[in-house]
Amino acid sequence: MTNTYKRVSAALLSVLLLCMFTFGASAASSLNVGIKFWKERSDKESMANTGIDASRDVTLTRQSNGTYTLTLPIQQVSKMGVTGYLSGLTIGDVTYTGTVSGDVAKGTGVLTIKNMPASVLTGSDVNKALTVTCNIQMDLSVLGEINTTARMCIWNK
Repeated sequence: MTNTYKRVSAALLSVLLLCMFTFGASAASSLNVGIKFWKERSDKESMANTGIDASRDVTLTRQSNGTYTLTLPIQQVSKMGVTGYLSGLTIGDVTYTGTVSGDVAKGTGVLTIKNMPASVLTGSDVNKALTVTCNIQMDLSVLGEINTTARMCIWNK
């Protein structure tokens, strides 16, 4: 009789957890987050940080498939007198190319990067930062795309 109760309890708990995960995953939840890039081997800010418009909100939205969409307000980056903008990230061997909407030159640019892993939500501690390669789209006639390695932290505000 005790084994029957254990099995029934385990089955009910499993159904309850499945329902919680299903309802939680079905509604995409959007978080206002902070984001910061540091140089790869120090606690100084990376060049990629200058490409983020700090006056606008950054959001991270959990999708039903468990991945995240990062919506990042971007602004122009200047390097050697040439302007450009953040266009995507590479984490490990996976490149997350974003979609740019708005006008970067007018300060309304938004970079949307989809299907990012849950590991991007690292917290604000630089010691837990995720190593990424920032893809920065520069004037194609001069530099093309440049890449800079940085450490990235994203945290819930």
